[in-house]
Amino acid sequence: MSAIYGVAAALGVGVGDHFTRNSSDRATISQSLGAFLFGGFFLALTAAAVAGSEWRTVDLLIGAASGFIGVAALGALYLGYQSANVAVVGPPAAVLSVALPTVFSLLWGNAPSSAVLGGIALGVLSVLLITFDPNFTGDLKKGVLFSALSGVSYAALFVVLDLASPESGHWPMVSQRLVGFVVFAFLSKRATVSIFPDRRAIGLASLGAFWGGLGALSFLYGLQHGDLAPVAAAGTQYAAVTVACGWLFRGETLRLWQWLGLLGTMGSLTLIVFG
Repeated sequence: MSAIYGVAAALGVGVGDHFTRNSSDRATISQSLGAFLFGGFFLALTAAAVAGSEWRTVDLLIGAASGFIGVAALGALYLGYQSANVAVVGPPAAVLSVALPTVFSLLWGNAPSSAVLGGIALGVLSVLLITFDPNFTGDLKKGVLFSALSGVSYAALFVVLDLASPESGHWPMVSQRLVGFVVFAFLSKRATVSIFPDRRAIGLASLGAFWGGLGALSFLYGLQHGDLAPVAAAGTQYAAVTVACGWLFRGETLRLWQWLGLLGTMGSLTLIVFG
């Protein structure tokens, strides 16, 4: 049942991504992500203090390493978006971030049940349907390359976080968010822009940080108390939540296959949680 925390992660990260997208419409992406990670750092720090998490140096280092990997994943993803459109970049990154942790779990000897494997396979297909767009534009080769690098990086992020001990609680997320914020703050200063977005976007970025932070904490707890494959597969269904928020609050149009992907996500999560 630890996969239920993956579901909570998908909800939190998906809603957080929606607010961060809205924030980035009014500020630079480095400012929005910097504010997102800064807020997530304080949320994780509060959770670590309240929940009585145990300070362990090795787990803080694991969190810091995942922070650098997370920056690489985000950087590759946005470089991909600069090279080609979402139709090219989205599907490979999404599929690799789900499939590779599953393969790792199988090789490590933690074989999920048949129902869970079926749910993971359905989740991969659902993410493909949700992110697919037939209008391929841009530099396809570079777009796919950066997308694959992002997907592999996200998979590595999940595997590294899975090494954190349950006793460390939320401390790994504290160091992860801190490292991510420092990197994006540095990028903002290099671009000679302020580290934080102005008042037009800071509220949205703060909401993104809150919801995304809750999702990240849920994801880490699921990894610490459950198996990698089902938690990772459930957590990466956040794309469905982001798409649903875009339809509900941004007036975005969903195609038939995206509706099928949303239905597939619900079926996938049901199989993963109860399988």
